[in-house]
Amino acid sequence: MRRETETDDILSGGENPDTVTSEDTYEVAKKDLSGTAGIPAQEDALAAGSGLDAATAFVLDFADNSRIAWPVRGNVILDYSMDATIYFPTLDEYKCNPAIVIQGEVSEPVSAPANARVLEKGSNEEIGDYLTLDFGNGYTAVCGQLKEVGVSEGEYLEKGQLLGYVAEPTKYYTVEGSNLYFEMRHEGKAVDPLDYIE
Repeated sequence: MRRETETDDILSGGENPDTVTSEDTYEVAKKDLSGTAGIPAQEDALAAGSGLDAATAFVLDFADNSRIAWPVRGNVILDYSMDATIYFPTLDEYKCNPAIVIQGEVSEPVSAPANARVLEKGSNEEIGDYLTLDFGNGYTAVCGQLKEVGVSEGEYLEKGQLLGYVAEPTKYYTVEGSNLYFEMRHEGKAVDPLDYIE
């Protein structure tokens, strides 16, 4: 009989002590969430960089039909070729090439070809100082033969943003001259950058 009375009270607008939250509990929770003890208040969030001066969020959503800009303007002096070997004058040998090698003047600016995140900043004997860029959706690019690289690992870049400058060629490219090494991959497999350049 008692059970029916509780149900009648709830249906008629009466309070059930097991399910009703008091106003005092609600006000305490609301206060904790509105300041620095919980979720930041609007003023705190604005001070943290979410206002008008905040950085633009990038969505790295590169796709097969997306297009990139030339990272540096110049002639392609060594083509992409993974199906057949091509001649490398400095090495005086034929081999496959997973990249394109773009002629450039020493100290010529090199720009981000698309919105990207810097995955790696490194150096090796063949391509000198380089950056590995993540375009999103499994697309990456390597820009090598750089100097004065002005970006850091983890940094997000806008298309056209300065990466660094064309360096003196490494010993692997002395006959070809100063250049930018530019390699693109999708899901780890080399792809021809010229298929994506606008």
